[in-house]
Amino acid sequence: MGSERRRFPRLKDSVQIRYRAVKSDVFPGEESEGFTINISGGGVCFSSQEALEKGQILAVEMQLPEFDSPVVTLGRVAWCEKGSESYEIGTEFWWIGWGDEDVQRSIGDYIRRSLETG
Repeated sequence: MGSERRRFPRLKDSVQIRYRAVKSDVFPGEESEGFTINISGGGVCFSSQEALEKGQILAVEMQLPEFDSPVVTLGRVAWCEKGSESYEIGTEFWWIGWGDEDVQRSIGDYIRRSLETG
């Protein structure tokens, strides 16, 4: 697979996340948990014990180092692949923060600092 150009650098941090599928007939859905595989300014990849459908909208909450409160996002499942013991889920951020317009920039800054010191 040739060199891949990414819009955002990836930080391979593993933090626990909680997520719920946003469904038109039932909201909120049942809460599930997983662990991040990598995080970027554009989305998050995480492991899950359940398969998720491409295009599914998720409400995600994760506690990142250096952030005093959880980061809350809405994301769209871009892909779902079966791994050896779990599924890997790639999501694109659709909305980040809760009344804080600088959260996406803050996540990008956190990733850059972590990559520089790692």
